[in-house]
Amino acid sequence: MGTRSGSLFVLCLSLLLLANGCEQTFEPLQKNDELIFSMYGVVDVHGEFSVVRVMPIGERLINTDPESDNSQVFLIHNSTGDRITYQDSLYKFGGDTYVWNYFSSVNLIANDSYRFEAEDTQGRSSYAQINLPSELPLPTIEEYSTGFESGIFIGQSLDPIVSVKTRYFVQPVNEIGCDPEMEVVISHLDQLITYADGRYRLEVNNRSEISTALGPSVENYIINRRELLIVSSGDDWPELSDLIDLEITLPDVINNVEGGVGYVAGVAGRIIQITPPQEPC
Repeated sequence: MGTRSGSLFVLCLSLLLLANGCEQTFEPLQKNDELIFSMYGVVDVHGEFSVVRVMPIGERLINTDPESDNSQVFLIHNSTGDRITYQDSLYKFGGDTYVWNYFSSVNLIANDSYRFEAEDTQGRSSYAQINLPSELPLPTIEEYSTGFESGIFIGQSLDPIVSVKTRYFVQPVNEIGCDPEMEVVISHLDQLITYADGRYRLEVNNRSEISTALGPSVENYIINRRELLIVSSGDDWPELSDLIDLEITLPDVINNVEGGVGYVAGVAGRIIQITPPQEPC
């Protein structure tokens, strides 16, 4: 058991953002024998983004208990029965609100089916059947200017690209040194150009977006890491664009969890270092 500060980003990169934020998922207020867990997240062919939030459905809408309920979470390969145990990670929101994220970095078999399952100490379980997409080849950095934070990326995918972002780890510089490192994430899905043969092209120009994210009080900063994050998915990725936020959170509208509520999708994700990372100052 441990904590991972990056888990929130990974979750919000996935289905949780589509559900209008990580704190607004449906959770019944009364215990029952039919719905055991709520589960939201993704299972990744390449193991980059395999994180799923798994919470028991209980009497409280917001969990304030940091103690584990000793649930077991597995990913089972349907054709072989091989089982991968997911590791738990406690994440604390503002105040005293806690959630449990379960993660794995294991590479999986593309275009195959898996069963994501959570089981409590009484043997009750919830599960989701997942169909993984094809592998996602690493894109090519055609050019990148650190002066303007602009660049061109090209690549190919057999499945639709569902998320593409740049991520910067930035430190504001003051008169006596550096402030703590900050994370700036910029979505580029609307800028992505795709072609009928599966090729795609992305052109970014992020200097102004980074400055805006840091705020007007930050005049100087250094960038310790620059990354491109790209995710593809097939039929598992839900079509949520026509649903209002409240509808998205209701289990009868968006749900692939048997014996529970939520949505777990199969994806292929990549994290590409745009420039070599450097140690924070």
